Amino acid sequence: MTIHNLKPNEREVIKLANHFGKRAEKLIKLGKLSPEHQQVSESCTKLTEQIYAHAAAREVVLERREKLGKIVQDHATCPQCHKNSHLKITGIARHEKGWQSNKYKCRRCNVQFTWNRPNNPWDMLLFMQDYVAKLNANIDNEALDPEVRQHSEIVVEQIKQNILQLEPVLNQSDEEFTQMNQRDEEMTRLLQSFKSYLQIEKIKMDSWQID
Repeated sequence: MTIHNLKPNEREVIKLANHFGKRAEKLIKLGKLSPEHQQVSESCTKLTEQIYAHAAAREVVLERREKLGKIVQDHATCPQCHKNSHLKITGIARHEKGWQSNKYKCRRCNVQFTWNRPNNPWDMLLFMQDYVAKLNANIDNEALDPEVRQHSEIVVEQIKQNILQLEPVLNQSDEEFTQMNQRDEEMTRLLQSFKSYLQIEKIKMDSWQID
């Protein structure tokens, strides 16, 4: 089975387990494999399967999270020519309120600028919540034109609907990501413990003469 995102410690333990398994197969053919090492060999097989299953589940979570991170589209345009055909992303800027936005260069006008919207859904949620707060301030400001206040109320309701749709999706992804990291930590501890044990058993087995 091939998993592209195996971590170095996972690859190392799989390699060690495979070596142990091959030695065990030779001893089985010679009738020299002890019950103890038979049990170790079976544990190696189970752990290898567990590592691959864990890595596959992790890959699914990361792919889903990466896909979710790309749902925000900038639709950026150059402030001079007002076109996007010559834009190139040059970096990321962080707003004073915390969200990240893409920095662009227009190769036609030779100007650089930071787009005025976040570049990911998590920061977009912060952006919308901040914008709602500003609009609510307009609504509460009796000095403003009634039409402006009424328009602000309409926009607030629209943004709130977007927030209601986006927030649960992000929360679910965050919870899934947190659980994945917790499982990763548990797997790391398990692999470290099993690796130390297996290295000792490997030395014992390698010391046996196999003709």
